[in-house]
Amino acid sequence: MKWICFLFATFYSCEYIDAQQEPHFKWADYMKKQELHWDSISTNYYTGILLGNGRLGTNIYKENDSSIRFDIGRSDVTDQRPHYPDSMFAEQLVSRPRLPIGKMLLVLNGRIISAQMKLDIYNAEASGTIQTTKGKIQFTAIVPTGEEVIRLTVVESAGEINTHWQWVPEKSTSPRISFGSVNPQRFNYVNNPSAELKDSAGYFICYQPLLNKGSYATVWKTTKNQNKASVTITVGYQFANQKNSVKEAITYLQKCELKKNSEMERTHRQWWNSYFQKSFISIPDARMEGYYWMQLYNLASATRQGKPMVDLMGPWFTSKTPWPAIWWNLNTQLAYSPIFTSNHLEIGRSLFDGLNSNVQNLINNVPVEWRNDAAAIGRISSYDLVSPLVSGDLRNGRFEPGDLTWTLYYYYQYFLYSLDTAELKKHIYPLLKRSVNYLVHLLYKDEKGIYHLPASQSPEYANTEDAHYTLSSLRWGLGTVLRIDSMLALHDATRKKWEDVYKNLVPYYVNETGYMMGKDLALTSSHRHFSHLLMIYPFREVSIIDSTSLGLINRSINHWQSLDKALAGYSYVGASSMSSLLGKGNDAYDYLNKFLNRHGEANGLYKESGPCFETPMATVTSMLEMLLQSQGEVIKVFPAIPDSWKEVSFENLRTEGAFLVSAIKINGQTELIKVKSTYGGRVLIETDMKDSDVTLFSSLGKTNRESIKKSNSKISFQFTMKQNEIIVIKKKKSSSTLSVMPVPITSFHSSYWGLQRSRK
Repeated sequence: MKWICFLFATFYSCEYIDAQQEPHFKWADYMKKQELHWDSISTNYYTGILLGNGRLGTNIYKENDSSIRFDIGRSDVTDQRPHYPDSMFAEQLVSRPRLPIGKMLLVLNGRIISAQMKLDIYNAEASGTIQTTKGKIQFTAIVPTGEEVIRLTVVESAGEINTHWQWVPEKSTSPRISFGSVNPQRFNYVNNPSAELKDSAGYFICYQPLLNKGSYATVWKTTKNQNKASVTITVGYQFANQKNSVKEAITYLQKCELKKNSEMERTHRQWWNSYFQKSFISIPDARMEGYYWMQLYNLASATRQGKPMVDLMGPWFTSKTPWPAIWWNLNTQLAYSPIFTSNHLEIGRSLFDGLNSNVQNLINNVPVEWRNDAAAIGRISSYDLVSPLVSGDLRNGRFEPGDLTWTLYYYYQYFLYSLDTAELKKHIYPLLKRSVNYLVHLLYKDEKGIYHLPASQSPEYANTEDAHYTLSSLRWGLGTVLRIDSMLALHDATRKKWEDVYKNLVPYYVNETGYMMGKDLALTSSHRHFSHLLMIYPFREVSIIDSTSLGLINRSINHWQSLDKALAGYSYVGASSMSSLLGKGNDAYDYLNKFLNRHGEANGLYKESGPCFETPMATVTSMLEMLLQSQGEVIKVFPAIPDSWKEVSFENLRTEGAFLVSAIKINGQTELIKVKSTYGGRVLIETDMKDSDVTLFSSLGKTNRESIKKSNSKISFQFTMKQNEIIVIKKKKSSSTLSVMPVPITSFHSSYWGLQRSRK
């Protein structure tokens, strides 16, 4: 059989189910196939080469026929104007928006004829050759981990000797103004002062003062050695101190200068290699597989622990966007959704730490009379999370009281996937409790004793009472605080109120097409957001087993997707995840292909008027949900694999309960499942294996299967595992040399992403 050629290394024997076993393949060789390649260069932001360290980054593309541009971005560089008295008309996009920095141009002697470039995502390094009418140059670019600099190096050939670097600052204006989305007169908007260019002791400085006494500064240093030229660039930022931004930037450069290039590169590569090796997937579709790895790269380039949370752009700034801030009614949630199953919980710390460091602002976002026990956030904020919910927002369709609770769903997922009880007790529960209490404060009771929510926005659709967007967030939140209170034996004084509301909360509204938007509001026109279906996904608050409930779910999804005029990227991705939840692998795959066919940009970014970081990340989540799902004690292995995927493998994907799971499918059959418990606990493994055809192994030297459950074509094995125990479930007739390995590609070709004229 052909799979024998690519599956090797001992796996099934108890002697070899140690979690620290040697790699089954050479990661460097495998990841070389995931490189992004360019055989041309364009002026399009969405075709550029992306580099970043979680805060500082660059996007590399063409300025014109004789220069290459390196956009410089630092994601926390924001204006700091006083907040306006009311929050209508997206004032955070005027008072505290992301601000442009500028671009470094490599000015060539000739006109560009061709380009051959690549992005090595495994080592996070870009390189390329640019051919001009006068000669050629070779460049390399890196944003080294552990530093706050961007390093660009150019080797010149005859005819292109004496290329030069040119800094072009961008006007320090909110993109919401420059993009034309807001009339500056509405806020008496005054531009920040002009940038100041100067040099000092070998450093070139672009100093940008802000009206609020803050500033940012781009500082760079160039070197030239015969035909080799380089520039090291950094950005300093002080939100309240004008002078220190220059000092901060120079300090970054001086720190970098003390280190050898080889030392920095080694540290950088080790970090990125270790990051990728935390988990592994292989599927037979090269385009989709490449997209997965590209987005894991983009995720860690855009944010990571100790760095700012990701907004809609990450460190790759463009003024051509109406979205220079953080959005809380879908974007933040989807952006962080892949960290759990992919085994990258550490990336989520940027969001979770951002929430924890701004709790008081979240409290201050609610009316004064509720601040003793509530917290919330409006649709838009800057990194300070100041975004009051005021009654005026209802008039312009921005009163969305469920935003914080939905965000905290993902913080609670962090607990479920790590079982970090200290984090749950200290941070997650107190903030979730406040967000739920805010929604409870909004409720009113009818004559039958049923609790209702006042009118609020179903995002991007309309205002309605009992909006399902808010209602599903409240229902999930109530169930979760009650569960946590019981688990931690907290005996919360609010528990009786929560129980009363949970028991008497208005049910969801339905009609012949499925779930409505809320009270007296049906879905009658195309709607890209799945705000009315959160009870299906991601909250999973409705049964997919009960036939009546399942019929309602299917009608709801089909009706939503049938109104297709306004559907966007995350509409298809959301439908894919819902299909996977229902075990419909072919549908899940078709929705993802529809997304990639329509929205698959060369560098993995996604555009809706401006960059929207969340949808590519949600695509990764949808891919993972085809391979592995978990809820409570149940882990579903290969729950939604399309018929065309005969070979699939993955290793060390994470589940609820803090389990790490690996599995192999060959010729359409699951051959092996490995489960490691990092914490200990009970687990129910659902698989398409047959009980009579499997062998079980435990790293403790005994088989501890407790029970077997059968349901249709699925079978479940139940275990109670100890910490660090490993269980292997293997088909009896499988090869004794079975191991997780890359599978053969049957769709598209390797190195699909990047800008390639021959790509189909």
